[in-house]
Amino acid sequence: MKENQLFKECYSLNEIEVLDKILEKVIIPLKQHDGVICDPVVSAGDRVLVGQKIGECSANYCSCVHSSVSGEVTSIAKVPHPGGNRVESVIIKPDENQESVDFVPAGALSPQGIISAIKEAGIVEHFGTPTHILLNTKKEIDTVVINATSSEWIQGKYDTPADYASQIISGLKLLMSAAEAPRGAIVVRKDDPETIEAFESATLDGNPVHVAPLIGKRRIDYYYEDLGTDIVVVSQDPMYGKSLLNLFTYNITGRKVPISCDPSEVGVAVCSVKTSKAVYDAVHDGIPVYETVVTVSGAVKSPKKIQVKIGTPLKDVIEACGGYSGEPGKLIVNGMITGIAQYTDEVPVTKTTISIYAQRKEEMVIDEARSCLHCARCVDACPVDLVPSRIAILADRGRFDECMDLYVMNCIECGRCAATCPSKLHILQLIRYAKASLKKVYPETIQESENMHSGCLLNGGQ
Repeated sequence: MKENQLFKECYSLNEIEVLDKILEKVIIPLKQHDGVICDPVVSAGDRVLVGQKIGECSANYCSCVHSSVSGEVTSIAKVPHPGGNRVESVIIKPDENQESVDFVPAGALSPQGIISAIKEAGIVEHFGTPTHILLNTKKEIDTVVINATSSEWIQGKYDTPADYASQIISGLKLLMSAAEAPRGAIVVRKDDPETIEAFESATLDGNPVHVAPLIGKRRIDYYYEDLGTDIVVVSQDPMYGKSLLNLFTYNITGRKVPISCDPSEVGVAVCSVKTSKAVYDAVHDGIPVYETVVTVSGAVKSPKKIQVKIGTPLKDVIEACGGYSGEPGKLIVNGMITGIAQYTDEVPVTKTTISIYAQRKEEMVIDEARSCLHCARCVDACPVDLVPSRIAILADRGRFDECMDLYVMNCIECGRCAATCPSKLHILQLIRYAKASLKKVYPETIQESENMHSGCLLNGGQ
């Protein structure tokens, strides 16, 4: 209960602090997205400005990278990344002036023009997919859904919560235009009265917004007809798991997404609320993505939501929160269950960083992994009917093709298997290892459509 209080005590649209001090350095990775790494367009010794493009896309499945500060590029080198690997990054020493490029609003754009603006602005989803990829698919998109059920949804500049909500609605309209989708929806949490109040204080085409609850089997189609509008705002119970987009899509639209497919398969594009705000900023103000808001909690003296420059080292974010309270045992980025523990606080904040948790040393439970008991608790816990223990054992031995035979790519990385394992096996980490290895070997891996033979392909486990 104490941990929940730490997360809740700084949740307010009006209580976001801004880290505006001049940093010693910023480290901006050229790959903050799924897909191809950007090519650097600056060199050591160059002076850059705030908002200047420093990473150019060499492929469609990519997203541009911009400088978050003005200053001198000291080097371009491979440095530690929050993902646990080393990524080529632009290291900049900020100056006192903090000059920015001249931001030019895009004005009226065609659907393809909006998609190009999104790519150029470097907008990506919190799970890493470039937003323009979600909107420009081979499938026809008829509904764009903004997922505002996460508490990590605030960023950018606004005057009041209602003003922020209005910008989100405008961003949704731009996303609908980009996808050429006739309908849109914004989904908020039922237990978040501040967000609900913010949207109900806003207007939609001159009319007041009503946040309608999703009750029983009602889906957004009901409210399109009931309210006589193409854009609705609805509320639902909070959902755990960033990878549960298919279940989220079903809860909202009633459309069942086939296993291993994304919501675009059924004509739905699901974007984050940060995306909607970023699209608004890119089109209306010409501002690319170079800042984000992160929640800092745990063993820090002053837990808070804080707006920081992308590329800010974690240690500087912690210092802005008063520093560590006591000796931290572990620093976790993006959630205690599915997040990644960092081996250094020199790693930078990226576009996909939403939270930083400093775990106290006394809270750490260090277990020694033992042999699998074949108890099948992980199988019972898996929401997508995998055999996690078998996949983990194969991944540990480097037998990745056999992992693919067991549908490892269907894993949604919820972490339930590792949490229930009595042998304390590192199941989630090994599954991620297998998926990452397969993606390197088979960039266009076709995921299986159903788990018809899970656990029955290995000749008795040999």
